[in-house]
Amino acid sequence: MTEVPQPETAFDEVLNAFAELGNDADPTRVELVTSEILGEWWEADDDLAAGLIDLAASTAEPERLVAPLAALRVLAADEDQREAAGLALEKFGLPEPAWAAKLNQVTPGACWRATDVYGDESSVLVSFGDHGLVVSINYGSFGGWVTDAAIVESPQDVLAELRAVGESAEISPEQAHEVIADAFAGTEWQAEPEVGEDFVRFRALALARLRALPEPAEVAEPEPLSVEEQAEVIDSFFAAAGNEVGDTEDARVVALRLIEFGLEHDARRPLRVGPAKLESFVDFVDDGQIELTEEQDAAMAALLPVWARVFGERQGLPEDALTALVEAVEDRLDDREPEEESALDAYLAGSEDLTPEDVQDLLERRQFALPSLTVETEDDEVELDPSDPEQRRMLVLSEFAAEFEDDDESELRAVALTTVVDQLWDGEPAETWIAAQRLTESGLERDEVLAELTAVLEEHLTQDEDGELEFDLDDYVAALDELDPGSADE
Repeated sequence: MTEVPQPETAFDEVLNAFAELGNDADPTRVELVTSEILGEWWEADDDLAAGLIDLAASTAEPERLVAPLAALRVLAADEDQREAAGLALEKFGLPEPAWAAKLNQVTPGACWRATDVYGDESSVLVSFGDHGLVVSINYGSFGGWVTDAAIVESPQDVLAELRAVGESAEISPEQAHEVIADAFAGTEWQAEPEVGEDFVRFRALALARLRALPEPAEVAEPEPLSVEEQAEVIDSFFAAAGNEVGDTEDARVVALRLIEFGLEHDARRPLRVGPAKLESFVDFVDDGQIELTEEQDAAMAALLPVWARVFGERQGLPEDALTALVEAVEDRLDDREPEEESALDAYLAGSEDLTPEDVQDLLERRQFALPSLTVETEDDEVELDPSDPEQRRMLVLSEFAAEFEDDDESELRAVALTTVVDQLWDGEPAETWIAAQRLTESGLERDEVLAELTAVLEEHLTQDEDGELEFDLDDYVAALDELDPGSADE
């Protein structure tokens, strides 16, 4: 009879990890192991903690679940899961590891907060005696969000580093709780937050240490700017901007969107400016989360650096920080410029080592061969790459589609025509372009010139043993040299 596998097998790796820790493991070691496991599940967006807790109702080996449930009772990020793990342990009624009662039994000490000059980035350090929790926060969006978090062995060394890179101040444990809790909420708000490796590893433990901090008194929600106040802000901005930004309807819409962004993502300081915050605004525009028309988008490019300067001055930024802010905004706007090649770049491909005279000749020759680099589809115009022979063929056949029928004669002419265009594009043989210029000077239009060149090549095309078309280059070049503009008129 086949043995039915027990549900525990799905969690064997986790159960074995706790078994290896043993009854007398160091509580901090247990916390780190549990936090790493929970971090892996969080990163994979797979709530296996709930499954492990549910396993308690059906397990045939409850003793294997005691240790992980004791850890989850303290370290699970979800309050309901912590309560469920505790209830499961009560139902088991089994002895718990010696470390179980010591998890997260810490006393918060001094707390510090360091912030950059713009208020864009902040680090909070909380001391717990022999170790500390440091949390890095980005205030560019989402009301501030945790980008990284870690447990550190030497809080004083970390404090010295924080003081070296920004303004720092001691804050109360209640303030630390409020700042960190709000920032974690900002991270969880995002579907795919860009966080560091330490965040994943220490997330659960950091949240546990957060719960060890005293909660602050209820903080009043910030009062949003009224419609009238928003209008006053916009009026004052354009008055301060002077002639640097046109006071147009499109520009005013952009200004309004900036205020709305600030109210949603930085509610207590909606008019604050900083590189991260203004770059986030551009990111939201580019991602379509903030909708602007093309005209408004163009207005944004002119308005945003001035907005940074005006509100940076009102913020009291020092001159060097103000200059760096404006440069950062301009760089972000420059990054939005498409890196697509212009049509002129496509025509000039491979001309780097040519003389100016030869470049001019190459440009004239290629533009004669292909005046347009786009083809029309049912829904749109598509620009093709003329350096690709297949795309070049598509350009030729699209232009002269009306002249070709579905027969062998048309197929042969199409091959001859695309070959002539290839010759003109590549400049080989040179006699093709010389003949084209001679015919043009005689008064023929471009399509007539191409027809003459195509006819000459078509006369010289033959099939080889494999059925492939070929031509004798010397004979073809001689025929081009003999091509008389006068005879072409007859």
